[in-house]
Amino acid sequence: MGIVVDTLKAQTSTPLTDSIPSPQCSVDLEVIYITNKEYAQVNDSLLRSGILSPEYLSLTDKKITPQAAIDSFIHRYEDDYKAFYTGIFTDESDIAGATIGYTLKTSIEEGRDSTLCYKALITQRQGSITTSYTLCRNIDLPRKRLLRLDDIFVHGYEKGLSEAIADQLMRQSGHKTLEALRESGFFINSDIYATPNFILGDKSITFVYVAGEIADRSRGEIQVEVKYSTIKRLMKR
Repeated sequence: MGIVVDTLKAQTSTPLTDSIPSPQCSVDLEVIYITNKEYAQVNDSLLRSGILSPEYLSLTDKKITPQAAIDSFIHRYEDDYKAFYTGIFTDESDIAGATIGYTLKTSIEEGRDSTLCYKALITQRQGSITTSYTLCRNIDLPRKRLLRLDDIFVHGYEKGLSEAIADQLMRQSGHKTLEALRESGFFINSDIYATPNFILGDKSITFVYVAGEIADRSRGEIQVEVKYSTIKRLMKR
């Protein structure tokens, strides 16, 4: 479809104090974007969809280019770091505790019916704590927009799709009943639901639940792949 992509890279490290050594704030970004001018709104929507976190861009509706968005994010992230930690960093022996980092690596792959799946692997570090998770967004190329579940499934799909997810999760985990699935630690405190974090693949849709979302955090990220053939009645096309 004549889509051209490029990657913007940025890597910075900002010390908190003038002393050596000093706590650091590091940012490492690799952001893929579509260079075609007619997809400028898609790029803007992607950058406002949680891929850059904190979501500073949500503070304004003003359209912004990917390069300007990245520059703005880094400056704000570093400024917030200095403003917060300057007031609380008093222990020179705990440099690691005041060291933070943000890493974003993106990738794209072809999806179903002229869509691109945009994946963002995000890692946030704060002292000794590191958190990593994956965000997935799906681009409808002909319509030049991001897809939501409501765009893919018919009205009232929620119950049927939740049941399909439960069935597949039971197969993956080796449980034969929903009760056994819950007893093993899945969806203990919530109803089963379809996350808006999904991959619209060629033959199936994969729901990506971040660590701790539907089960104990020790299980890590959980992906549930549901074949289109099992939910055809729920889909618009």
